[in-house]
Amino acid sequence: MTIPSIPSNFTAILASFTVYGLIHRHAAGPNPSVAWYGAVTKATSTLHSTLTTILAICFLHRCRIQWSEMGSGGMADPMAKPGTTAAGIHSGAYPDDSTNPALQTRSSFGNAITALECGYLLQDTISLLREAHLRHRLVHPSSRATLRSIVRFADRTLLFHHVSIATALLVLHHYIHQDRDRGIYIIVQFLLMNSSTPILNLRWWLRTYHPQYKMLCLGSDVTFVAAFYMARIWLVGWIMRGYGSAHGYDSAWKVYLTAMRLPCRLGTGALWMANTAWWALLVASVVKRLPREFASARNATELSKR
Repeated sequence: MTIPSIPSNFTAILASFTVYGLIHRHAAGPNPSVAWYGAVTKATSTLHSTLTTILAICFLHRCRIQWSEMGSGGMADPMAKPGTTAAGIHSGAYPDDSTNPALQTRSSFGNAITALECGYLLQDTISLLREAHLRHRLVHPSSRATLRSIVRFADRTLLFHHVSIATALLVLHHYIHQDRDRGIYIIVQFLLMNSSTPILNLRWWLRTYHPQYKMLCLGSDVTFVAAFYMARIWLVGWIMRGYGSAHGYDSAWKVYLTAMRLPCRLGTGALWMANTAWWALLVASVVKRLPREFASARNATELSKR
């Protein structure tokens, strides 16, 4: 009897899931409190987001060097066919991406980064549910927990984020296994969104454990607003401009309107609008908090002088 082997890319996902699970379990301990378990979850997310950001930058830099050595001049495509540049799209045809390195590049390194991300998201989903279960038990110690009751105590927005992206990455690795994958360069570019997570968690740590440092908390708010904009809004336009440069486009808006296929246009548009709405709410909350924080900091300074 032959036992079917697990494809190497799914083995990498399983390894990522296992390693992050062991790290989290070891740090949390056997009987963690809700507060400590949540802190360990955020520390693990900081570790992962920092690691993936560094790996993504290394991968993208390596790709640019390789393209330069091959004479492609980075994202620019010297082999673009007539009718595939921005000037030739007026007929309604999409650009020919058969020679666009942003879509045609394949890389085991890039695949490994997405496997690391997928495994982490699956493990962190379990951690979020476990934390919600601890909260449920704290509030209802005598009642039996069900999945529905546990989810009520969880961050459902974050759960949806994790499950949807992990599902998309599992589908990607299914295509990788079938040798039908495309666009790993662009997918890894999107993983740079993780770069704002360490600042998000630093902001949470300051406000949770050191709320007396008003100006530090305020500084973390402003820094996170800027980091979120760069990593989750500006980044989308940068990726589109990079893709479009191979076809003669000079703006992300032109790429979005005329070069992107409908599924990509819908997905990218939804992502950009969701991130922009989230950022607008973040800015509004920080602006609303500013007068109170300044007044509190002024009062603390006056009291210290007495």
